[in-house]
Amino acid sequence: MKNSKQRTLSTLFFILLVTAYSSLTADIAVITNKTAKFDSLSAKEVKSIFLQKSKTLPDGSYAIVGDQPSSSTVRKEFNKKILKKSSKKLKRYWSKLLFSGKGVPPKVIGNDEDMKKWVASTPNSLGYIDIESLDDSVKAVLKK
Repeated sequence: MKNSKQRTLSTLFFILLVTAYSSLTADIAVITNKTAKFDSLSAKEVKSIFLQKSKTLPDGSYAIVGDQPSSSTVRKEFNKKILKKSSKKLKRYWSKLLFSGKGVPPKVIGNDEDMKKWVASTPNSLGYIDIESLDDSVKAVLKK
């Protein structure tokens, strides 16, 4: 009987761990304004635009990018999956660009809802949200 209770507790603990881990990670949707003349971007293109190595979108228009707060799980996942940089490395990257006058970090817009509103009302914009927040107010150009 004791062995059965231990197995049940172990199983419950495992389920709790899996649930906790999945709530800490998010699938990302990179979004743009619905008027954009392109339908998709590669992760490499998104990275280049967000790191300001490229300043234009595929249609030639100047890209305006928005970020989520540094404490956001979605931002941490975006940094890991798309930018392939830790928060610490990104902070150094932006410090170098700022100091040299070659760039400024993306404007922090807010959470998923704020980001969708901003992107929907800002032509040539790119942002990212948790894929669960995606709706028809914006156009998803990359899902990761």
